[in-house]
Amino acid sequence: MRAPVRESIVRALHALFPPVGLRRLRFRGGWFALPIYLVVVSMYPLSLQHADWVDIDEHFWWIALAGVLVGTLLGNGRTRVRRSMLVGAAVGTLAIVIGTTFASTGGVAFRERLVHLAILVNNWITQVLAGEAASDPTVFVVLLGASVWCATFVGSFALARNGRIWDAVFFNGACLVINVSVALTNLYPDLIVFTLAVLVLLVRIHIVNLQERWTTQNIVPSGEMDWRLLRGGLTWTAVLVIMALVTPRVGAAEVLNTAWSTFEGPYHSVEAEWQRFFAGVSGPSRLRGVSFSDSIRLGQSPNLGDRVVMTVQAGTGHFWRAVAYDFYTGASWRTTENDKADKITLPTGDREKFDARFDIIVPHSNILFAANEPQKVDVPYQFYTGQDRTYSTSLHALNRSQAAGTYTVTSFVSVADKQTLRRAPATYPDYIKAKFLQLPSTLPQRVKDLAHKLLDNIPNTYDRAEALETYLRSPPFQYSPQVKATPPGRDPVDYFLFDLKQDFCEYFASAMVIMLREEGIPARLVEGFTTGTYDAASGEYVVREQDAHAWVEAYFPQYGWIEFEPTPSQPPFARVDSTLGAGGGDAGTGGSGDAGDPNAADRVNRGESELDQGGDGSGFSGDSVVAVVRAIDPRPVLVLFALLLVLLALAVARFNWRFRSYGPIESAWAKTRLLASYVGYPPHHSQTTYEFASALGAALPETAGPVQTIAEARVRERYSPAGVDVDTEEAAVTAWHRAASSMLTLLPGRILRFFTRHSR
Repeated sequence: MRAPVRESIVRALHALFPPVGLRRLRFRGGWFALPIYLVVVSMYPLSLQHADWVDIDEHFWWIALAGVLVGTLLGNGRTRVRRSMLVGAAVGTLAIVIGTTFASTGGVAFRERLVHLAILVNNWITQVLAGEAASDPTVFVVLLGASVWCATFVGSFALARNGRIWDAVFFNGACLVINVSVALTNLYPDLIVFTLAVLVLLVRIHIVNLQERWTTQNIVPSGEMDWRLLRGGLTWTAVLVIMALVTPRVGAAEVLNTAWSTFEGPYHSVEAEWQRFFAGVSGPSRLRGVSFSDSIRLGQSPNLGDRVVMTVQAGTGHFWRAVAYDFYTGASWRTTENDKADKITLPTGDREKFDARFDIIVPHSNILFAANEPQKVDVPYQFYTGQDRTYSTSLHALNRSQAAGTYTVTSFVSVADKQTLRRAPATYPDYIKAKFLQLPSTLPQRVKDLAHKLLDNIPNTYDRAEALETYLRSPPFQYSPQVKATPPGRDPVDYFLFDLKQDFCEYFASAMVIMLREEGIPARLVEGFTTGTYDAASGEYVVREQDAHAWVEAYFPQYGWIEFEPTPSQPPFARVDSTLGAGGGDAGTGGSGDAGDPNAADRVNRGESELDQGGDGSGFSGDSVVAVVRAIDPRPVLVLFALLLVLLALAVARFNWRFRSYGPIESAWAKTRLLASYVGYPPHHSQTTYEFASALGAALPETAGPVQTIAEARVRERYSPAGVDVDTEEAAVTAWHRAASSMLTLLPGRILRFFTRHSR
């Protein structure tokens, strides 16, 4: 009875999974192409390790290797495609779970690690469904493992089943390009290695396909056909790469910009959700500048440089706002108020009109910068706001190109003194409370306790905000330009307040906003630039990347959003305290007291990095600004130079390879004839050895002696009964090098004339 059951099971397994015959088991392209293919599929998992997204990443390469093996086995078998995909998905899931479990550190035994992995995944799902940030990176590790498996398995299956190498290249290449584009480290070497390996593999697979076609058609190719195809493929690929580097931008760029403007909003929404799903993922930064997108993740270094981003003409210095954030996920900030409006109704209580003219050098999408609360712009614009319509979160140009030019913004800047703000009522609209008192459920209790300890006994809203501002500006808190990432599972504000105590401005601003909200005071985080450095020669404020900054705005009914500065690297905002009598105002940024003295504004409006580096306060001249802005990126030139060197090395190798079967004298003679044809003096088929040597010597006198030496050696070798000795062979080789040195000097001119003639 057992035998029939066993046979039935075997038949069922054979029906589901037809066996793979050993004769069918092969790799498309042969053993020569297999190591090249392994290099191709290995670059994506290796680039994930190089990107340093997470600590657990060593198992990605093993997942890729398993994907190649399973894909090749199923591709060489007779299992149907749909069934093969299901089998691949099942095996891949098992491989990813096992690989991630072994790579994790949740326990000693495998079962303990597996249970720990399941708990982490369950916690991640709970946090995501609650709308909060998921700080554990385990699910991201699983997702990366799944992408590695899909890319390698599908590509290997298609290559084995149909011989289509482009499927493997597309899936692996797409994943690699995405990783290179979004990674925080430089992964261009990985992309270059991948590209070169793909070129060689494509040529090899194409040769195999041609050979199979020639075999069926009884065509016998020449012995050098493989090399000719390889040379042609690499040559044209190099030409296309060079053209891509040196070809100037075309008019389609404006069309692409318009298209991007259409999809920019949805893209940023997806980006914000992605950052919320994987808030615990980070890596060393290579980002240049800041993007001012709809979301920011705390602990990500913007790597600010000295590049000038804009110049501003204004009566006095102020902070230049880009975007305001309202929603704290527990690891990042998001702006959820993206309603568009042509007009907003600002509270005008104790506010003055403020005009600033911006000359943008480095645009940031279609964002328009402004001081505090913008009211109108001299280019077509649109406010991003909420349902309240009494303030804006950002200001955008309708035409992307106008955000990259020159524009003037009229704002209303608060000039309310401290006593006035102390008397402001603490009754807030329901919409303001719903939006700007939001806190995540994961906020640690000790952060809340600290806020109540510091502020509960202070009688009014303004003094609470100022007390908290002073607390964060005092020791042990210190500003640091080196951003430190928050450890996985930790709230950034909690980590900053109780452990770190020194970092970038975003930590200071976030801590103040969160504690104000805990006290029932609506607050939001704002990003933009500080005033910059005043240039006395041009009368402008020169704003650089390193002037990027984050600060706080608290809401006061009837007076709107009022700015505060908790970061010690910046002086607090100037605000008069009428209880101290006339002239008792605080020195700070953006105050009306400096309106008539641009130099005074320069003294109190230092960028964060200038305070850190001990800047000398000297202004920028017009020439220095232009020099910085017009600095040329040398990387394309270096890439072009490297490609030229590679092409030169290939040309020399090919030139010598053609004569590998010749003797020293015959090789020198054949090389001389071929090089002579390259420089415009080809031999005629009717010429004897001496006749060609004489003709070439007459045309190129500097080659007459060496070519004559080679010709005599060739004639003696061919026709003398005694043959030639070693000295004659060495003399012929030496003569060839001398002749080649003379003819190679003519080759660049010959190439230039060729392109000039064909470009007319």
